[in-house]
Amino acid sequence: MRLPVVLIALSSVLAACSSDVATDYSQSTNYSAFKTYQFAPSQPHTATTLDAGRVEQAIASELYQKGLSEASAGADLTVRHSIIEQRDYRSYGTSFGFGYGYRSWGMAYSAPMDFEEYRYGKLVVELIDNANNQIVWRAISRKKLTESMSTNSRRQFIDGQIHEMFKEYPPNQVTASSTSSY
Repeated sequence: MRLPVVLIALSSVLAACSSDVATDYSQSTNYSAFKTYQFAPSQPHTATTLDAGRVEQAIASELYQKGLSEASAGADLTVRHSIIEQRDYRSYGTSFGFGYGYRSWGMAYSAPMDFEEYRYGKLVVELIDNANNQIVWRAISRKKLTESMSTNSRRQFIDGQIHEMFKEYPPNQVTASSTSSY
């Protein structure tokens, strides 16, 4: 009786430790020197999407809470963000199987198999040091932004993922002589 309770508690702790985002950063960068930021310019003649606007609002809010202010020009950092479109395929319908047991075996086949394309986006945020034009911090969402989400769900998803990305910003620095992770 006690073992299942311990296993459930342990699996809950391990699930809580997994992160929804992955971050990478330069260990040799002095993040306390950054005071201002600007967003990377968008492509000419390209409209900003609704989701891109939501991402910029969420990033601006997080950076403001970290003590950085937005500058129109000459900023310490450039923030570049994107939503990378990815595709997966789901299969359903028929399949092939084989099994065996004590003194018997079996095989089954069913056809045809149907595939459905599943499109989603992953959020990526990069901070670029304008002094040397190098990426010094990068975060990518492990969760999927799907087309089927409602407007409120999309906003909550983006706000939550951006908050998770910047939760550990600025990163803890080991030593000044550490090597860059880029």
